[in-house]
Amino acid sequence: MRTVFLVIAALLPAVILCLYIYKKDRVEKEPARLLFTLLIGGVACCYPAAVIEGVFLDIIEKGVMGFYLSNGADINPKIIYTAHKLLENFIGIALVEEGLKLLVLLWFTKNNSEFNSVFDGIVYAVFVSLGFAAFENILYVLQYGFSNAMMRAVTSVPGHMFFAVMMGYYYSFAHIAGKVSNIELELKINGVIPKTVRSYLQSTFIGLALFAPVFAHGMYDYCCTYETRLAVLVFYAFLIGMYVYCFGKIKKMSAGDAPVRNYVYMQLLRKYPELSEHLQSEEFNL
Repeated sequence: MRTVFLVIAALLPAVILCLYIYKKDRVEKEPARLLFTLLIGGVACCYPAAVIEGVFLDIIEKGVMGFYLSNGADINPKIIYTAHKLLENFIGIALVEEGLKLLVLLWFTKNNSEFNSVFDGIVYAVFVSLGFAAFENILYVLQYGFSNAMMRAVTSVPGHMFFAVMMGYYYSFAHIAGKVSNIELELKINGVIPKTVRSYLQSTFIGLALFAPVFAHGMYDYCCTYETRLAVLVFYAFLIGMYVYCFGKIKKMSAGDAPVRNYVYMQLLRKYPELSEHLQSEEFNL
């Protein structure tokens, strides 16, 4: 009975946040099957994340220790410790976890016809991330008990959602940039615009969709593991800032949500105002 209670306590924060983000998707609700698939995809990330993190953390520890043993006499041990924590949290953990989440996101939604409004990218990223967070939370809570569930309900689980909001925001604009780039290619082939015109770069936004949450996740974990009073203060200040920023971003993106098609045409008209009539007369595959 105690185990069931702890599992429910571990799952509840993720369930509440999933329902919250689902409610905020006001233009067109996403299919339950797709959202469930994304949740399971997030859960499925946990095992490979643990394996890859184990490899990365071992490499980082051996590399840092090897460097210290070779140059220790000339370097302050605090610098070595700080460098180790930075590499451990930003590369060994944050990059691995956020990278796997992004791969799941791309795999299931990149060419999905349901991805037709800008807020969808945030919804998808949050569901993947909360699937990951929910399973991770169960493992921690079963090991450390109910008090850990209470703490993680307001720190780690929302933290994963915050990282996902950053990822989803840039992922949505990567989706738009990809659509714009495809239309530009079609216009170049048809001789409407010069072939020398530089197209929108989807890869730039994909990069931001990865590295923005990696930075936030790495900072979060770094402050958690760096055992100083200053680090604790920075952690709580950072967490409060994330609450304010991400819930504000969700509210703003939800209120201003619109079909991807609208954003694509807006970007094209901004770049090629002289093609207004042509763009309106053509039916592009969006």
